[in-house]
Amino acid sequence: MLERVIENWLDKANERSFQKPFCYMLSAERYTVVHLSRHCGMEMGKDVIAIAANGTPCAYQLKTAKNGKISLRQWRDEISNQVFDLVVGQIVHPSIDNLRHHRSYIVTNGELDEEVSRAIDDMNRGWATKGQPYFKLETIVRGQLLSKARTLGTDLWHVELVNVKTFLELFLESGQGILPKKKLSSLFEATFPFELNERGKLPSKEHCARVIASAAVLCSISISNFSNANNHVAEIEAWILYISYMLALVERWKLPFKFWKNEFEIATKSIYNSLGNLCDELKEQTHFVEGDPLVDQPFYRVRLTWLIALMSIYALWRHNEKEPESEADDFIRNFCLENKTKLYLWGEAAIPQFIAFFWYFRKIDATRAPDFFLESLISAICQLNKPGGKRFLANPYYEAIDILPHILGIADEPLEDSFRGNSYVLEGLVHLFVRRNWKQSMKFLWPDITRLSSTVFEPEKIWHFYRWSNKKGIHKVTYPKHTQEWEELKALAFESDGTCIPQSIKNCPILVLLFLCVYPHRINSQILRWLDTKLKSKV
Repeated sequence: MLERVIENWLDKANERSFQKPFCYMLSAERYTVVHLSRHCGMEMGKDVIAIAANGTPCAYQLKTAKNGKISLRQWRDEISNQVFDLVVGQIVHPSIDNLRHHRSYIVTNGELDEEVSRAIDDMNRGWATKGQPYFKLETIVRGQLLSKARTLGTDLWHVELVNVKTFLELFLESGQGILPKKKLSSLFEATFPFELNERGKLPSKEHCARVIASAAVLCSISISNFSNANNHVAEIEAWILYISYMLALVERWKLPFKFWKNEFEIATKSIYNSLGNLCDELKEQTHFVEGDPLVDQPFYRVRLTWLIALMSIYALWRHNEKEPESEADDFIRNFCLENKTKLYLWGEAAIPQFIAFFWYFRKIDATRAPDFFLESLISAICQLNKPGGKRFLANPYYEAIDILPHILGIADEPLEDSFRGNSYVLEGLVHLFVRRNWKQSMKFLWPDITRLSSTVFEPEKIWHFYRWSNKKGIHKVTYPKHTQEWEELKALAFESDGTCIPQSIKNCPILVLLFLCVYPHRINSQILRWLDTKLKSKV
């Protein structure tokens, strides 16, 4: 089964999707992948740079074979100059020992034409004749990749048959639609060893490290159709899910950073670059409607709200990375400001997206407008979910695809849940507004706020924070006081310890914000207060 899946993936691979799984296969073989040059915007003939177990640097050029073979024409027109740079060019990277010459590989998902093999052999003999034997190009072709996958066996593939079924369902998705996050999370649930092994012992750190690498391969191949379709949003969501489950394992067994550093950094960089690719794609768009404009209208605004949030996060991230100001920043500013009136509050699961824009809005606008935006959001929630109201705002466990049929009045069955008189997000938004010191405005809002109770889910254990769903935990419901002292409310609003957030992600507040957008049901006032404090200091 594994060989057939890898073969199928190799048949469909292009260079862009081919790159990631190969990197993780290297990691599973005890290589350390230290750099993805293309993902970092640096070509220099090297797609992947790695350090072998004996410390030798290794550089790889990844090429898709046209019609199953790299022909002599493809070699001459597209590849030969790049592999010359690959072999001769020195690796410049802080993790690489420049005193050791690297090994160079060309990797393809097909085979090499006989004339190409001869050209490579001639090139290598030419270097050897000139007294440069350390200049040598090695090859890894389709059959070798399949052999490596077969040799790795369960080190690469950690799922039972029932999960292979789920994997195949994901793999056969068209890639054009919404990522089935629940399905992908169930695959990760079955892959990561969260429980004691059959002998009642903790899984070894080395075993956990192999699973982390293997799960990355699993994730990359599972979403390959989304990658091939340039569905950047689905890619971002998938890698956030992967990072979340990886960190759940880290928290569960207290894994040292060295056992998950490489995969975490590669996955994070992949998300960052997917945001960049999405930004580039949006710059080329003249409109954001898909299909029939009449049919797409409600979905259009949901889509645009998500895009504004992602671009806001990307802008904050770029600033945090100290990226130089560029036309990308100008585009994001104009895109978000021009479309902010189209933001659609379809449910409380959209609130993290609104908040992402709010924090970016405050960064680019020093007026009162961002605070008034927050005030209007609080007011809208109070009106939509007030007791006895005709409309409602679904809680953050409902995704847009679940709730839109009910909003549009086309659902087959009525909703069983009632959302009136309660909110999962209101308390946190109130605290953010109080932090801006709008006492009189809050005094005006307070009667409506007190009509809604606040609900928060507390997982049983800290590492459960990262799981898509939890069977164990407590839903706590509290009611605001009808009269509240301002200083007491400020004291609550300015607490920002974020004790409910696992330590493994606290060094990455931007990633926490993106996590909330993908996991909106984890939102609570503690996280929002912590994020508000961290984002103020970092951006």
